[in-house]
Amino acid sequence: MKIKYFAIAALIAAIAGVWGCDSDSSDSDDDRLDIVATTTMLEDLVAQLGGEHVEVHGLVSVGGDPHVYQPRPDDARVVAASDAVVMNGLLLEGWMESLVRNAGGERPIIVGGEAVDEEELIRVEGAVDPHIWFDVGMWRQVTQRVAQGLIELAGDDEAIAEHVRQSHEAYDQVLKQLDDWVRDQIQTIPSERRVLITSHDAFNYFGQAYGIDVEAIQGLSTEQEASQRDVANIIELVRERNAPAVFTETSVHPGLIEQVARETGIERAGPLYSDSVGPADSDAHTYVGMVHANVKMIIEALQGEYQAFDDTTLTAVDSKGDGA
Repeated sequence: MKIKYFAIAALIAAIAGVWGCDSDSSDSDDDRLDIVATTTMLEDLVAQLGGEHVEVHGLVSVGGDPHVYQPRPDDARVVAASDAVVMNGLLLEGWMESLVRNAGGERPIIVGGEAVDEEELIRVEGAVDPHIWFDVGMWRQVTQRVAQGLIELAGDDEAIAEHVRQSHEAYDQVLKQLDDWVRDQIQTIPSERRVLITSHDAFNYFGQAYGIDVEAIQGLSTEQEASQRDVANIIELVRERNAPAVFTETSVHPGLIEQVARETGIERAGPLYSDSVGPADSDAHTYVGMVHANVKMIIEALQGEYQAFDDTTLTAVDSKGDGA
């Protein structure tokens, strides 16, 4: 592991040396804020808040896994040329954080996870769970932190600052409605079926916020390898709880959860969106759409009573922030 760390650190340093001197090379006639986001959820959030006033670059591609991200040569140039970086924090980004902090030049780093109080964070075996976006109420806190950061970054440009303020006010209302909708939807699942069994341990905040038991084969990070004992424990749990389904995830190989489904004879549902929003041509290409799609899959598989979130809201909030 140390060899891997030093190899990546050396790569980052080398790239930063090449690109650091070009950090001011962006077009000075473009008044947009140039923002780098480390996850697709944050990429969408910046777009929702900034709209046409920001150009946002995501480091992790749609469907990618931030836990196991490896820096690409062009990433350091993008970071070095940016006005700011928005990241989740809470150790989600792994190797990516070294890239962000060592890419050359200086820029503000807006850490969304810092908005969440320590006592609200979930710890699993001593490690902080970074998957805070699955509690929509918590994501509202992150949204406020990012909005504040963008307003500060705008400085004397009142047009940008005012746009972010108005966008944040409107988007926060959407998130509040979404939070209430998720809570109401989960309550339609009969209590004995209210168990969410997934590939990796990404849904603890979802379970805590909305009252559903969450179990997983792997740990918090997809880098952690599961054993056959872990698989056997989940198989036993499925039988004990008489669970209607287990769920695959878009950013995790489905092999182990498929094994559980085969050996128990229950439905394999999903895939749930875990560490990334969905592709551009899907209903889950925004954060709001991702949450909606996940809850729909959960309700239908666990035999609740699905009622769609306001479609006009889903349509209004698109990936470029046009609805904010």
